[in-house]
Amino acid sequence: MDFFEAQESARTRSRTLVALFVAAVLAIIATVYAVAHIAFGRGLAGGIDLGLLAIVAVGTTLLVTAGSAFRTLQLRDGGAKVAEMLGGRRVRPDTTDEGERRLVNVVEEMSIAAGTPVPAIFVLDHEQGINAFAAGYTPDDAAIAVTAGTLAHLTRDELQGVIAHEFSHVLNGDMRLNIRLIGLLFGILLLAVVGRGLLYGAGRGGSRRRDGGGGQIVLIGIALIVVGYIGVFFGRLIQAAVSRQREYLADAAAVQFTRNPDGIAGALKKIGAAGSRLTNPHAQEASHLFFATGLRKSAVGLLSTHPPLPERIRRIDPAFDGRFPELAGVEPSPALAARHRDAAAQYGAAALAGAAPLSPSDRRPDTPRPGASGSAMLASIGAPQPEHVAYASRLLASLPEPVRHAAHDPDGAIALLFALLLHRDAAASTVQRDAVERFGGSALSGRVEELARLTIPLGGAARLPLLDILLPALRDGNVPPSHVDRVYATAEAMVEADGRTDMFELAVLHVLRRHLLRDGRRGHPAADAEGVLALDSSAREVSAVLSTIAWSGATTEPAAAGAFAAGAESLPELAGRLTMRPRGAVTIEEIDRALERLRMTDPGDRRRIISACVRTVAHDDVVAAEEGEALRAVAEALDAPMPPTLVGIARP
Repeated sequence: MDFFEAQESARTRSRTLVALFVAAVLAIIATVYAVAHIAFGRGLAGGIDLGLLAIVAVGTTLLVTAGSAFRTLQLRDGGAKVAEMLGGRRVRPDTTDEGERRLVNVVEEMSIAAGTPVPAIFVLDHEQGINAFAAGYTPDDAAIAVTAGTLAHLTRDELQGVIAHEFSHVLNGDMRLNIRLIGLLFGILLLAVVGRGLLYGAGRGGSRRRDGGGGQIVLIGIALIVVGYIGVFFGRLIQAAVSRQREYLADAAAVQFTRNPDGIAGALKKIGAAGSRLTNPHAQEASHLFFATGLRKSAVGLLSTHPPLPERIRRIDPAFDGRFPELAGVEPSPALAARHRDAAAQYGAAALAGAAPLSPSDRRPDTPRPGASGSAMLASIGAPQPEHVAYASRLLASLPEPVRHAAHDPDGAIALLFALLLHRDAAASTVQRDAVERFGGSALSGRVEELARLTIPLGGAARLPLLDILLPALRDGNVPPSHVDRVYATAEAMVEADGRTDMFELAVLHVLRRHLLRDGRRGHPAADAEGVLALDSSAREVSAVLSTIAWSGATTEPAAAGAFAAGAESLPELAGRLTMRPRGAVTIEEIDRALERLRMTDPGDRRRIISACVRTVAHDDVVAAEEGEALRAVAEALDAPMPPTLVGIARP
């Protein structure tokens, strides 16, 4: 199953989830009606009391719907809200804690390999079990969280296996389904909360007890608590139906990403010894999110949200004998900690991966080389391979210390962002330097110059990964909103300095608008509207994107026209309606709006749009690295993360 099929499968499972939810609500209504019928002295005999049934049906439906809507609205900002609800503490990108630095490094490594923005990272400080989760609607608003027990007990390889598993959920559309499920379950469980409230009120209402009404209220309160636990049963049933098989698939994906089955298998074995239970009161409604079950052992069984632990391990390690390791002494030894510190001092935090610095050929991946086909590039979307993880590890290890430090510090991230936009043309760079000095003075301008000098040897293919790495330092409240507006205005001035805009520059501005600006276009707004825009009504938007892609790799109008035609041919439903725009005619605002609207098409249509972009750049038989990065920028904007382009791409 490729990325787009996985996205479509997630949409199908969302419909199944809604059907199960409706069935659960109907069962709850029937139970509440039966209890109410008895509570008001009508017994079970006789016909159906339509008036009572209507009251129960409307009241229960409103209560469940209101509860679900409340929790869904509460979590609308995505994964960070889920992590905070479960007691998570956000990890700063510039953290000096050794375990947290290792976690940040592993998450950054997987983000680069997958082609996604680096998610917000959280630690659940009060949870000693070994567990983790990914939450969010799209890769844009994703969060990765691990427990304190995970940091204390897992080796780096084991941590990488767990994070790779969670990235599979990020890439396959599982997160959106899971976060919606939290909202629906809260509505079902709310009945028990109301029941406890009625009991409390009846216990304090003496006058009502004297006239006999208090007894009925007590009975209804008890009934609602019982019905609430019926809701728990249905909730667990829904969670199990949605998530169990996905855990097997995520385990397999983790092995595929890392080519290291011992990593994730080792983590699962340590869970068998230490446990994975979470103590947070919200753990039950979010248990389907976790890497391993987060509930008491008594809750594990037929309705468990996760497959049996030994079975998961044996699918990865068939030789597993069922015995779990002793965890005494598994925390990092002083000698190991010293090695980590030495590695960090030599290579920066990324060297904890044990990777060698980039070789000269790796440093300049811009040179087109024949190799992968365009179809292989499409197939790589949402499916990073071990070579992508290895590339990410080498890239991180090769970052000069000033670059690594700048990417994790708010002020440094601003300077690094400007450095990535600094033009090599003398006239344009003068205009850009003036814009930077207006923003932060000569000291900032000097730092931007130095960072540009250090990043140029990394090659053009490193620019998008660096952009993704520096984003966490700019968002999440690290930079005041008014300051963010100035950052964007300066970046826009730098982009416009030479009178033309390349695809990377467009990507930078698009990413900044989606992640940082206060204009209502952050995070996942298009996620809720996925599938509402038909491809055959998107000719203008597709024309803008294909025109920009065509000009990104062409120096003459005939070459651009040939590239545009190659892409347009793959979209017959838009035949005769796609028009190539002249160089520079597509404005920043227009391409930004076009990409936002095209995000609202369904997964199959987005696959076809990206395929047309691939054909556009591959019409001359080879995709240079800069063209590959343009493709990656478009794919990321369409919530279809594409791993780094490691070689030139031949015609599909």
